[in-house]
Amino acid sequence: MKDRDETSSCHLSRRRVCSWALAAPFLLAASSPAFPGSVVEEEFVSLGGVEQWVGIRGGDRANPILLVVHGGPGDVLWPYADRFRGWEKHFTVVLWDQRGAGRSFGRGGGDTTPDVHLARIVDDGIALAEWLCRKFAKRKIILLGHSWGSTVGVGMAKKRPDLFAVYVGTGQVESWKASVDFQFDLLLARARATGDDPTIRELEAIGRPDPANTGQYFHFTRNYRAAMAASDQAWLQSLRPLFQSHRGEKDYEDAGAGMSFSGQSVLPDQVASDLATTAARIDTVFFIIQGAEDVITPTRCAADYFEKVVAPHKEMALIANAGHFAFLTNPDAFLSILTRKVRPIAIARGA
Repeated sequence: MKDRDETSSCHLSRRRVCSWALAAPFLLAASSPAFPGSVVEEEFVSLGGVEQWVGIRGGDRANPILLVVHGGPGDVLWPYADRFRGWEKHFTVVLWDQRGAGRSFGRGGGDTTPDVHLARIVDDGIALAEWLCRKFAKRKIILLGHSWGSTVGVGMAKKRPDLFAVYVGTGQVESWKASVDFQFDLLLARARATGDDPTIRELEAIGRPDPANTGQYFHFTRNYRAAMAASDQAWLQSLRPLFQSHRGEKDYEDAGAGMSFSGQSVLPDQVASDLATTAARIDTVFFIIQGAEDVITPTRCAADYFEKVVAPHKEMALIANAGHFAFLTNPDAFLSILTRKVRPIAIARGA
């Protein structure tokens, strides 16, 4: 079923979209957690032979585990982990820098990090889920994938549905081709509406974009930020000065370098993505929580994928006045859906 959240009612070059998106550090207490039963930890975990950074925070170890799989590629989440503070009352929130990204990039070999491709990252994520289940004595966890992370997350849920009580996608990918076509059509429509003749001529000369021609794609989307949801534009603008304030710090330098490295490494996987064909059956509960105004991984495309998915139970909720970064720009509205809809099902299914 699909519903619009009552409380608040794709592939654009993510290296460009997220190049400002590095802000305040993932702060972890140096001493033991402040409250009995709470957890505040970070460590490097060997996954597929590469040490990868994992940060864990939660108010009660008995809560369901929520593994958040970042997008980008390489857009690690610890710089703005404060956005998840309200979530920690209801979930044990786990952030993970994928192989070739962020602190894992810095620890695991930099631009010589081996096997940075979708299949290996999916297997790393599965290994991490198994490690979390052992560590917290859980049968299953909740999986939340954002953007590129939704491609990774769907791969994890499809391959090992027994590990995941619920899969949640946000900024949900359908296919590279669907996103390229949507973005091209949106830019042409905007150009025609505003009488932007140079852009009209440029796009009409293309005719129909070739999804495999990434140079063409990155060129015609070079000004795509102006077409994004207002909340996404404001989010990116707010992060730029914070990133600049951390210039020269190793973790932030690794985050920027890892984003470039990851983007180049997994671009062939992004171009090949077609989840409506390769992952139309998911053998666990399937949710999409999407910003209603997402034009990066377009909401229309996410809804099309949702309609094609066969799952034991599925729901889609839209967050009004939000776009691609809905879980960061509207964390309270997102949390409301997680607590009202996802958490009870996940607990009933072993999380």
